[in-house]
Amino acid sequence: MVVRKGRPNFTEGPIFWRLFAFTLPIILTGLLQVLYNMADNVVVGQFSGDEQALAAVGQTSSTNAFMVNLFIGLSAGAGVVVAQLFGAGQKRELSRCIHTAMTLSFIVGVGLFVVGLVVLRPVLSLIVKPELLDKSTLYMLIIAAGYPAMSVYNFGSSIVRSLGDSKTPLVILALSGLLNVLLNLVFVIVFHMSVAGVALATVTSQYASAAAVIFLMMRQSDDSTRYSPKKLMLDRGMLSRILVCGVPASIQSSIFSLSNMLLTSAVSTFPVETISGNTIASNLDGITYTCMNSFTSSVMTFAGQNYGAMKKERVWKVLWYSTIQVLIVGIGVAQLELLFAEPIASLFVGSDVVNRAKVIEQAIVVMNSILNWYFLCGVMSVLAGFLRGVGNSTGPMITAVSCVLIVRIVWIFVFFPMNPESIAWLNVSYPITWIATVLCNVVLILFEARRLKKLFAEGEAQAELIKAE
Repeated sequence: MVVRKGRPNFTEGPIFWRLFAFTLPIILTGLLQVLYNMADNVVVGQFSGDEQALAAVGQTSSTNAFMVNLFIGLSAGAGVVVAQLFGAGQKRELSRCIHTAMTLSFIVGVGLFVVGLVVLRPVLSLIVKPELLDKSTLYMLIIAAGYPAMSVYNFGSSIVRSLGDSKTPLVILALSGLLNVLLNLVFVIVFHMSVAGVALATVTSQYASAAAVIFLMMRQSDDSTRYSPKKLMLDRGMLSRILVCGVPASIQSSIFSLSNMLLTSAVSTFPVETISGNTIASNLDGITYTCMNSFTSSVMTFAGQNYGAMKKERVWKVLWYSTIQVLIVGIGVAQLELLFAEPIASLFVGSDVVNRAKVIEQAIVVMNSILNWYFLCGVMSVLAGFLRGVGNSTGPMITAVSCVLIVRIVWIFVFFPMNPESIAWLNVSYPITWIATVLCNVVLILFEARRLKKLFAEGEAQAELIKAE
């Protein structure tokens, strides 16, 4: 194994605190992203003067997540391959992988933008309340213009984190997010642009973050990790490895978003006050989700590097330590949110909004129905991330289809009609799917343990032969 000076090497040294230290900047990065997205909702809710604006933006969240997760999954696949090559010290292959991944990011981002222009309004018409459709469509069409930038940023930041740097993406997002907030205020308060203003601010900040991550990658000191536009390529072997790992991860993420789109369709049957309350709750429980989901990136990086370096004991320690940490963080953050639910929710609704108390009340109802169980979602994500880190990306995809999409479809069309006036009853589908997915992923890991035991034994035998020679 090649030791890389000046760059974190997670195949050696203590794991527990290094894992948390690596995850913390990712958590902060994610929280900034959530807070900046919340800023969109706070600004339109407080300053737009349009009582439908908050609900219109909220109704697009699952559709936007579905589109975005198509390339987030692929970027995660690129990150896993980069981590494995980095851990194995394969510099030439590492450079080819990075430039193939960035080429793919451009293609996927532009492709999704074109697709979005065609399908967004028809899709939104199926799940959005009719009186909100025009505003929701306008918001999403502008957001779609940022898909190329979002794709480049996600691929680039995934690569940077897989190389051991989780801090710089935090700085990039902090600066671009600050730009987003400032532009939100200018476009909405000064130019009275409502949903179009917050969308335009988001897109502008996304292109700024994409430019920053490209600049960062071009400044890498090691030639094997330095990005150069002249080296952009689609290496068939590396593309295959990225797709084998990334496509199932992308499908898995999209399955979650598709199931949430179905839930959004069910939510659209409620009054606008309930939809607005659900939008607020989604923003707030997104904080807990982001904190827990950050461990997914960490476990993929740590497990991927140690898998590439054939360090079997460290691979399993990564799994146990990340599970313990995600439980602590998930439970702690969720309970804090519930403790301060009412004052936080009130920030999203202007004092002059009709039925303001009803909107806040519905937000708290939704939060109570989800957050107490949210730690299960964190465990589910860590287990899936571990499986992807050791090269099994298909298994988590299958469990996502069987335990998330199918179960939620059954719940929406069979059980929800039994109590169609309760949004808390609709949200019972969340913990049920999390429990089912956790159990399935545990079974997958038990089967994966047998393959890893054989693989590591073969690696140790080969290493002994090399020593003997």
